[in-house]
Amino acid sequence: MFCVKLSLSSTSFYSKEAADSIKDLEPNAADLLIVTTLTSLVTDVGVVSPTSGGLLMYHNGLKNKNYSLDGYFVAPNNFTGNDHEEHRITLTYGGHVETCKGANTFAIPGIYKILDYVYKNFASLPISKLTEFPIYIAKKGFKLTQPSKDYLVHSLLPLFFWHEEAKNTFKYINEDIDVGEVHFIKLADTFEHISNVGFEDFYSGDISRELVSTIKNEGGHATLQDFINYSLIEDKIFNFKYKNINLSGQSGPSIGGLMVLKYLQALEKSNSIINAFKDVYIERKAKFEKFGNRDDLIKSEIEKLTQSPSTIQISTSDENDNHFSLTFSSGYGSGVQCKNTGMFFNNSLGEIELNPQGFLGNTFGDRLISNMSPLIVSNENSISAIGSPGADRISSAMALVLDKYNKDFDWRSSIDSPRFHVNKDGLLRHEPNINFEYNNSEITKEFDMYFGGVCVTGKSNSIYAFGDKRRGDISWLN
Repeated sequence: MFCVKLSLSSTSFYSKEAADSIKDLEPNAADLLIVTTLTSLVTDVGVVSPTSGGLLMYHNGLKNKNYSLDGYFVAPNNFTGNDHEEHRITLTYGGHVETCKGANTFAIPGIYKILDYVYKNFASLPISKLTEFPIYIAKKGFKLTQPSKDYLVHSLLPLFFWHEEAKNTFKYINEDIDVGEVHFIKLADTFEHISNVGFEDFYSGDISRELVSTIKNEGGHATLQDFINYSLIEDKIFNFKYKNINLSGQSGPSIGGLMVLKYLQALEKSNSIINAFKDVYIERKAKFEKFGNRDDLIKSEIEKLTQSPSTIQISTSDENDNHFSLTFSSGYGSGVQCKNTGMFFNNSLGEIELNPQGFLGNTFGDRLISNMSPLIVSNENSISAIGSPGADRISSAMALVLDKYNKDFDWRSSIDSPRFHVNKDGLLRHEPNINFEYNNSEITKEFDMYFGGVCVTGKSNSIYAFGDKRRGDISWLN
């Protein structure tokens, strides 16, 4: 019997086990994307949560065309809940991070709209098979991945232990974060419910009603109507020719794709790369991290360029030339866990660095700001799905990898090459062995997770997958 060959690259540690769980069922790239994403929503504790938002770029092999889905967070239509207080906390994660906790930071996520779309249009396996492993590992329990440990060692007490439900869930890992296991029995029951009734229940069924009940009881603002009204943004795409490769990404309202193009443009200014990178960072903060007409502004900027971019990344490909690149996040997490669904809440309204109008500013019904930039990359010999986690380093990491790939068409060496990033203060933070000098600099360790985790799958003469050593170097072929 003919078996479709397929590949996976991911920053989610348990995605290999998830892929293995369906490998004998002749899955395709869509099946692989769904099972690994659901597994990540269970196992990547603190890095993402079951209430994540994301962006998807994909290539439809049958139509030989690229498409996009924006399933990022949307603010509630009104802030009419009882709690308008900014519950700001400071984490020692990354040196110093400020964020807000509580149910009043919750925004409507689109991850289940994305999964529903992919399932209905591309999957070959029944939903019961695709939810089987996530349900199993949630019930059986699992040890924390290293990225989760790295985050929770800083955030467990200030961000999660104030909430009684979350505190009870995490009591064993608080005793010993290296040995303790996490069990999500209620979340397993919720995913089992999804396997019976479908992903849409998250927006218009029992799941949404339970979530809204918790939100209301804890002073949050999202309503059942906000869930029902949530919709994907489809096929807002830019196509950009960069030297020898073609890039296809989302033209807004996410700012990530645009910033990749800005960094690529900066790399061509080889006599002043550091200053050019700094200027890109400052321009993003000043010009694009805003609400209102952001969509039109980003589209206009991309058109100009064409005339003269905490998260998990999963990429999958198959021999039928279907390629998916999905990036998703839930912010730093709100600390709130819904008792009857087992789902932890995102804190997207409370991400201070992505909320330029201030906490609960005038964002009613708006798509929130995202740095995500999944892309489809092609030349005459291959098609690839690529993306990365890494907050504001996503765009610079992607640009550096793409620029290197354009020169030698070698994904492995392009991903492994040393990376750097410049913030608005002008400090150059870089891995060892970059090929230029700069006085105001800080050297990190080799393959530092600070610089994201670029994941690539694709097809040329054969299927391939490349992980990033900065985030586990996870790849899988079948």
